[in-house]
Amino acid sequence: MADYQSPTIVRPDIPRSAMTLLEHRLLIGMFSHEGAEDAVYFFAEEYVNDLLHLDLPEVHRLLGDDPFPDSYAVTVVRDHLRKLDPAEGELALDMSVIGYEGIFQDIVKRCEGLDDIEVVAAWTCTKMRPDGFGGMATLITADAIETMSTASFLDDARHRLKAGGQAAA
Repeated sequence: MADYQSPTIVRPDIPRSAMTLLEHRLLIGMFSHEGAEDAVYFFAEEYVNDLLHLDLPEVHRLLGDDPFPDSYAVTVVRDHLRKLDPAEGELALDMSVIGYEGIFQDIVKRCEGLDDIEVVAAWTCTKMRPDGFGGMATLITADAIETMSTASFLDDARHRLKAGGQAAA
């Protein structure tokens, strides 16, 4: 059996003061992390956790304390709460659909001196399978989110070279 992994890093360290309590809670649920007081380094040794389970009292407390009621994180959590069965005791968030990009973008927008956040991932496999290797990089600014995988890079380079363009140095 082959195990697919996606070790991931987030650069630079994120100032703790730039994150709301809700954003911090979501991000530490998705990523491993180091540091806590001044800045947090987010990473994933094997893969980013894409399924979060949050206790409803904690969710309501975090929403009540959030100073940015129109943030991406607040909007997503409130939308999911509206669809939740009242008998449920927890909120399940599928972060593979929701994503972390919008959370990081809100942080960049609010944090003076933080121009962008990079998320870089390697795609690996325990067996030498053609579909088991590659990676991606995402650049998040206040105004844009750009992502490119190694497959996209190869496709772009292939088209450019076939069209007579120059290879990048």
